[in-house]
Amino acid sequence: MSHREMTTRHDAINGRFGVRRIVGPGLLFGSLLIASLLLTACAVSPQAQPRSIAVQATADETLKATLAMLAERGFVIRHGDGDLGQIDAVLASRSGYEMHAKVTSGGERPPGLVLQNGNTYLTLSGRRGGHPLEAVELDPLFIDVQNRLGLLP
Repeated sequence: MSHREMTTRHDAINGRFGVRRIVGPGLLFGSLLIASLLLTACAVSPQAQPRSIAVQATADETLKATLAMLAERGFVIRHGDGDLGQIDAVLASRSGYEMHAKVTSGGERPPGLVLQNGNTYLTLSGRRGGHPLEAVELDPLFIDVQNRLGLLP
């Protein structure tokens, strides 16, 4: 093989026209772009918006009524803490349907307060299929708890 043939072959293999120089950084840039798009998609996932009501009942009564309401509706209680006044539950029949309940008494008004009728606050938030539940989906749960507490006519 002549020197010219070897040089031509060497240039073709090592990218005389810059192919190797472009492909390497191009793949790196493409990988970084895909990774940043995936991270951005995760970061813009809407957060579950809490909705709260205030009731004329003790925190313990409200927490028990909320627990009974969720269990009767088919939710599996994943975590419940009476001292913290919190319940985390998932709906057994629907994958990706989760609820969070928090009961507080007095103190600072919780976010999303829509009904002030006492000083015990019940805050609910949830997600279905990765999307936050709207107020229209949470309102029947609040009504159920109020019925259990005997606060509705």
